[in-house]
Amino acid sequence: MAKRKKNVADKTRNKKKESQKKINPFEVKINRQKQKIMGRKISKHDRGMPGLSRSKGIQKRKATLLQEYNQRFKNNKFIDKRFGENDTSLSLEEKMMKRFAMERAREKTNKFSLNDDEDDLTHYGQSLSSIEKFEEPEASEDEEDSGRIDANMVATEHFGGFLSNSNYQDLGGQKQKSWKERMEEVIAKSKKEKFERQAEKEKTKELTEKLDAEWKDVMKLMSSNKRGQEEQFQKADDFDIAVRELKFEMKGKATDKLKSEEELAQEEKKRLDKLEADRLRRMKGISIEEEEEKKKVHFSADDLDDNFSLDAQPRFHAVYKDGKMLKDEEDDDDEKDSEINDDDKGEDSGEDDSDDLGNVEEDYSDDVGNVEEDEDGGSEEDEKDTEGEKEDEEKDDVAEESDDESDDDSYKDIESGEDDSDKETSTESKTKKSPLNLTEIKKIMDDARKELPYTFQAPKDYDELLSLLQDHSEKDQLTIVTRMRKCHHVSLAEDNRQKLETLFSCLVQYFADLAVQQPPQLRLMDSLVPHLYELSQGSPLAAAQVLVDQIAERQEEFQAICERKGGRGLYPALDTLMLLKLVAILFPTSDFRHAVTTPAIIFITQILAETSVKHERDVAVGLFLCSLALEYVSLSKRYVPECINFLHGMLFLASNKDPNKYASVIPPFRPVGKYNDLLLVTKKAKKTEIKMLKMTKVLTMEMEEEELRNDEFRLSVIKGCVALLSEFSSLYQELPAYKEIFIPVLDMLEKLPVNNYPSTLQVSVQDLQKAVKEITSKPRMQVSMPQRKPKPLKMFEPKIEEVFEDKKKKKAASKEENEMEKMKHKYRKELKGAMREIRKDTQFLARQQLNEQMEKDSERKRKVKEIYHMLSSQEGDFKASKRTKKNNNPF
Repeated sequence: MAKRKKNVADKTRNKKKESQKKINPFEVKINRQKQKIMGRKISKHDRGMPGLSRSKGIQKRKATLLQEYNQRFKNNKFIDKRFGENDTSLSLEEKMMKRFAMERAREKTNKFSLNDDEDDLTHYGQSLSSIEKFEEPEASEDEEDSGRIDANMVATEHFGGFLSNSNYQDLGGQKQKSWKERMEEVIAKSKKEKFERQAEKEKTKELTEKLDAEWKDVMKLMSSNKRGQEEQFQKADDFDIAVRELKFEMKGKATDKLKSEEELAQEEKKRLDKLEADRLRRMKGISIEEEEEKKKVHFSADDLDDNFSLDAQPRFHAVYKDGKMLKDEEDDDDEKDSEINDDDKGEDSGEDDSDDLGNVEEDYSDDVGNVEEDEDGGSEEDEKDTEGEKEDEEKDDVAEESDDESDDDSYKDIESGEDDSDKETSTESKTKKSPLNLTEIKKIMDDARKELPYTFQAPKDYDELLSLLQDHSEKDQLTIVTRMRKCHHVSLAEDNRQKLETLFSCLVQYFADLAVQQPPQLRLMDSLVPHLYELSQGSPLAAAQVLVDQIAERQEEFQAICERKGGRGLYPALDTLMLLKLVAILFPTSDFRHAVTTPAIIFITQILAETSVKHERDVAVGLFLCSLALEYVSLSKRYVPECINFLHGMLFLASNKDPNKYASVIPPFRPVGKYNDLLLVTKKAKKTEIKMLKMTKVLTMEMEEEELRNDEFRLSVIKGCVALLSEFSSLYQELPAYKEIFIPVLDMLEKLPVNNYPSTLQVSVQDLQKAVKEITSKPRMQVSMPQRKPKPLKMFEPKIEEVFEDKKKKKAASKEENEMEKMKHKYRKELKGAMREIRKDTQFLARQQLNEQMEKDSERKRKVKEIYHMLSSQEGDFKASKRTKKNNNPF
């Protein structure tokens, strides 16, 4: 029976079935959904095989992470760089073919291959391929082509010159020259070439000068033509002008670095010390030449001149005769001249000049003593120095130039011989400046005594500062203060800060004393304010403590006066007012609470509230304090009721009173009193202009009260009061209690005798009334609870959407925001995946380390067990041998 043949389709079907991998159903994990939703796509993560993915991850980590872990302590690595070795898709033959192709390509790109037919080697510009052909060279037409060599040539050159004396001369040439002759020819040739170059250069120079002379004549003709052409052209545009300006604009140059404050202070201190030393030298009557002579260094015969110095000092040679050192002839001449001058003076003036000399010496000794006591460190020097200082500096420059010239002459003497030195010394003696006589020296000493010292000691107390400043003018006093600050800069010494703090306290006291003087030195006080400000910025805590002490002291005096007079005090003097004004300049006034300004403004309000107005000076002081308070609160807008009450009282003193009705005023003002009509103007003013009050005239102690009792003073006070009320009105217009504050002021303005005032004052009063009425007429907001948005009712109806995506629908945003959200989402997703992979890598390494440790432990146990087994066997053998010995022993 024949066998049945299988169909090809069956074979193929069976083969496919065998190739398909069987999936273990226990390895498949299905994420079941609680509810099936129509239209939702089934995610690829709903069905997975965690076991298979876990095994793949482990195999991948074994191939990568485990290899790195095993190679962590190894520095050398073997890297297989063979082409296609790690590519599993290539067969062995394909790998070999590709490697062969790469080798062939590398050979073609070799630059130094001599077998390359494309390169043609050359020798002296000729190709080697043509030279190797050994072609016959082409003979020139001039040469005879006989084809045979001359016999004479063969006899002399071709091995035939051994027996005959054949040299260059026999061949018809000249005799061979020696080395000396050849060198002479070279030198003569070089000289000839040099002469030719020089002649050519002179010729070129002559031609250039000739061309320049001819070019000037041509330029005249060209310039005249250009002028005519420029007139024809249009004017240049703004752009052309700007381009030309930029073309010729000056370029920036490198400058020295900016010096710090410490470096500038150190340089200024050195300069002042130098000027002070120069002043002391002039006070002693010592010239620069004499001082330089004292600095001369003795030059002995044993000096080897080993010390090298860039600043070479003039030296003189010591000459001895009969055991005594002889001086230079110039010194002897100077001494003789001075003796002759002294003799002439003695003969002319007699005893008077001798007395004058004695007085000069006594004055000099006294002045030197004073200078030693008064030498200090100081502060900034004024830019405008006295003319005497400038003249002295010019004299110093002239003297230094003369010294430099003398030094140069001395060096020339050393270089030249004896004859030259005699000539130069004679010329020096002629050009040397003649010595000053006694009257000129005395004049220089007097001028030096009149100058201010350049350095001062910092005062230890107020009396020492007063002794320094009291005998000088205002300008000199400011100069002294600036020089003190300069010489005692904080960076120059450690204790300078404490000295400057002491100077600040002394200057504050001196500032207050200047206000008490008659007349007050307001100009000097104004000039001292910048120094006080800079000192306070250097040490603010010490400055604040000084001013607080001053304010506290004056407040205690005011409180004692109030207790002595039944609760009513007196208005302070000008020194207290100036200190309060100084506080506003040195310290900030806008702080809610400050260590200096807060006590100052409290003191101002106490004065305004507890002092009654009895004469015109009190009115002026009160207005000044109100202006100070306005300056204090201009930024913070803090309400000061004492100022408004005082200004209201001033209007009451200037208004018409109803005898049948008491006016509503607040203390320290009274509705009935002796001074209620202090500012009332009964007559019509004749002058249209009103002058403002001057503190120097009103607040002086010598001024009598009768001088202020006139309508001019009253109108000035009313004008100042109205101006202050206008400022306070604009400052407090946002306050809720503005109406209650300024309604009494408005009532008092209506009672003023405006008809007796000038037109300018009437306009200002009307403007104030209009402003107050406009602000008070505005309706005020009623007090109510803060309004909140009403909560909407809860909506129970569902919000229907066309497409439900089971996600919260976000608001539509811009394209950039959407891209940013996508990037953030991708970042979070990648971050979670990276953290998950790192966690798995850590677990894999931990398992690997655990396996290694377990293998090490098992290996150790095995080795210990083997050692124990070996020891036990040895022990058994030892005991057995011991027993045999014992048994074999007959004894």
